[in-house]
This record gives sequence, structure tokens and C-alpha cells, in this order.
Amino acid sequence: MIAMLSALLAIAPLAATTAHETRERSAVCAVAEIRSDQARHGRHSFRATRILDLEFETRLVGRLTRERSLQLRLYTPQGFLYQVLETKLDPKRAWKRRFEARLPVAGTSIMASGLYGRWRVVPHLDDRREPCGSARSFVIQP
Repeated sequence: MIAMLSALLAIAPLAATTAHETRERSAVCAVAEIRSDQARHGRHSFRATRILDLEFETRLVGRLTRERSLQLRLYTPQGFLYQVLETKLDPKRAWKRRFEARLPVAGTSIMASGLYGRWRVVPHLDDRREPCGSARSFVIQP
């Protein structure tokens, strides 16, 4: 019993949150659009030989009271983390609510290693383990 109480007391600071952190966590993000300037809009399948890069538009809902970090974690068709695209969210520009990031495709290891198939992009805030929104899928074809 004493061992269990000691263990609970040891992890209590990890679970404790302040009111400020709780408010910040309420921010929700979503990858709203995946596109390329070289492809028709509204598609989620892209030919690597016909595009230079992919652009991810992420929208944020919620309050920003401090600078935060938005990360888009990109996973290969085999499920491996390929790259993390990161941008800083400035509360002074909180009115923007739309953030863009680009993934180069032409001349990268995507083409050199044949990383074709269904990819996933998962949005995260501040290096948190849990995503701040749903994952989106897209396809890169040869």
C-alpha cells in the first residue's frame, strides 16, 4: 500500500496542469487542404514526376495566449516518420488561423527511394504526443 501511494505521489506532478495549460490545450487544428501548384485542386493523389512539392494548409481553432509550435508529422506508406514540418504560431498574429507548410517532392528521397503509396500527415502542437487534430491521407504515385 505504501509503495503504491509513493508511486502515485511521484507521478502526480506529471499529471497536474495549470488553468493556463488547460486553456491552451483546447486549441484544435486540422489539415484542411493538401495541394500542389502543378496539379488540379481538390485531389489527394499526386504524381511525383509531375509536381515539385506539396503544400499543406492547416487551420487552427482556439485561443493562443503564447507562442506555440505547430508540427506536421509526415509518415511514409510503410508507416515510418519521414519528416516533421514545423511553424511557430505567434499570438500577435492569432487572427490568421491558417498556416502553410511545404514538402519538397521533386529530386528528394521520395523519388530516389520509390516512396510511393498512401502517406499520412498528422498535426501536433508543442511536441505533444497526442495530435491536435485528425490525420489526413494522400497518395504519391510514380
